[in-house]
Amino acid sequence: MRDQKHLLMVAYTNYRTDPRVIRAAEAATEAGFEVDVLVLKRNNEPRLEQIRGVNVVHLNQTRYRGGGVVAYVLAYVRFFLRSFFAAAALRWRKKYAVVHAHNMPDFIVFCGLIPKLFGAKLILDIHDPMPNTFSSKYGKGDEGMIYRLLLWQEKLSAAFADRVLTVHDPVKDHILVKQHRLAPEAVDVVANFPDDGIFYPRQQTTSQDDGLRLCFHGTILKRLGLQNVIDAISRAKLKDKMRVLIIGEGDFSDELKALIARHDLHEIVHFDNRMYPIEELPQRLAGCNLGLVPLEISSITEFVLPLKLLEYLALGMPVVTVHNTAIDHYLTPEECFFYDPSDPQSLSDILDRLAADPSLLAQYKQRALDARSRFLWSGEKAKYISLLRQLSR
Repeated sequence: MRDQKHLLMVAYTNYRTDPRVIRAAEAATEAGFEVDVLVLKRNNEPRLEQIRGVNVVHLNQTRYRGGGVVAYVLAYVRFFLRSFFAAAALRWRKKYAVVHAHNMPDFIVFCGLIPKLFGAKLILDIHDPMPNTFSSKYGKGDEGMIYRLLLWQEKLSAAFADRVLTVHDPVKDHILVKQHRLAPEAVDVVANFPDDGIFYPRQQTTSQDDGLRLCFHGTILKRLGLQNVIDAISRAKLKDKMRVLIIGEGDFSDELKALIARHDLHEIVHFDNRMYPIEELPQRLAGCNLGLVPLEISSITEFVLPLKLLEYLALGMPVVTVHNTAIDHYLTPEECFFYDPSDPQSLSDILDRLAADPSLLAQYKQRALDARSRFLWSGEKAKYISLLRQLSR
């Protein structure tokens, strides 16, 4: 259509497995925008494909999996350069009204320089505060040179953008405003809630007699505390009544496999070491009745509200997790089981109690169903579409 508005998204991610990028792209398409997305490539993905109305451009780069900080930064720089020139080339064919850049890194927003010169408005979407994430991952602390450099590039990136978005209120209030000193009025929240068109209660395929069927899905990282889960399962007295499904990829995958072998848990823990498209996950999890959302608490995970936690609630599945500022902001002990991340035995005790008393799990299933309406994408989608229309006016 001649008058159709165009939106460009840029994200250092794999499109099919990134819920926030997918939801935003499809919401923009629903609002009448033609959407192009620049992302990483994996396996045999074509350079260009259309997925549910979104034009996805897979740049010739795969995700870096490793532990080196320099290698991570270089991977970001390479992706930035590819995205910058791809955005510039696309601009000569399409007049973008909005460029939506998803961090990390924050400086990816500068890929929109050429479109901005021709009138496009820029959105910087801060999924993870980059200074805190890197200081947590590499143990450098919040006062070192790397932290200050990353904080400087975040502020510069935010100043270059026309609007800054983030994933929930605690990240905005405690990190971006209080710690990083961004102006409160400069940051909007479009909450990272699950797509209720995909995550909704389904017929349970297990019965109480099947015991505990635990699940975890997502990126496999050390800071997510999966080592504590394996330790807790090995300590459990009723582990013969438990089965654990772990789905995902990440830097901690090899260590996780070694831990499972070391504790001789192959009969109990199944590690499906791959990522699936978002729309496949509910079916993959259909045989489970308890969601696992472990975390090791640090300067960054203190303010994480894991999407998987909300996806389990949206499925009507009870959750066992830990206390942190973000989770406690949204959920109560009456709605989730909480354990102490510094004490794996506390998780073992919860699992043994649930294995011994299936009626308790049924009570929390109903509470999960009661809570799900507070955490649905449909409400946040309306906010995002309103923002796009305002910026593209």
